[in-house]
Amino acid sequence: MNNNFVLIGDSLTFGYGVSKSNSWVEGLKNYIISKNINYTIFNKGINGNTTTDMLNRFTEDVINLNPNKIFIMGGTNDLLSNRQVSSIVDNIELMIKESLSKTNDIIIGIPPRIIKEDAKRLFMPSLTYDYCEKNLENLKVALINLCNNYNVKFIDFYSLTLNNNIYIDGIHFNNEGHKIFLEEFIRKIFPN
Repeated sequence: MNNNFVLIGDSLTFGYGVSKSNSWVEGLKNYIISKNINYTIFNKGINGNTTTDMLNRFTEDVINLNPNKIFIMGGTNDLLSNRQVSSIVDNIELMIKESLSKTNDIIIGIPPRIIKEDAKRLFMPSLTYDYCEKNLENLKVALINLCNNYNVKFIDFYSLTLNNNIYIDGIHFNNEGHKIFLEEFIRKIFPN
């Protein structure tokens, strides 16, 4: 019997900006197949989702798949919508609590940095990039505390994104960025 591994998130989980075959989640599927690890991967990343969107679809998109392992990452779109860090943490905490009804094997993704100047120039104009950039570090600290409180694993994508050459537009990642995400995910979650 296969184990189900559901990953829920926004465009960073979906793989926006690169071909499907180069997204880190697709790379994870290929890795699991190549290593004969008994998991079926479900990518439930949706472009533009906030953590409220994710919470609203969590039962249907995650819990109803009877997952053995769950990955949750969100918050960037919330900050780009001027939402408070505390509301993001509350939403992710509710998803953790619902996840615990199915499994203790929960991983939280700490959202990566954005580069506001590149996002303004290459993605789209916005008045919230300063707010988002400033608060992503606060979100990182709050999510790590949350993970420690619930004794769940986390992957710190924020600290991985110090190299500006891995972005396509200051928010989303190029092939190299997805490769770095995949390598860190495997290192933390499927160590040899």
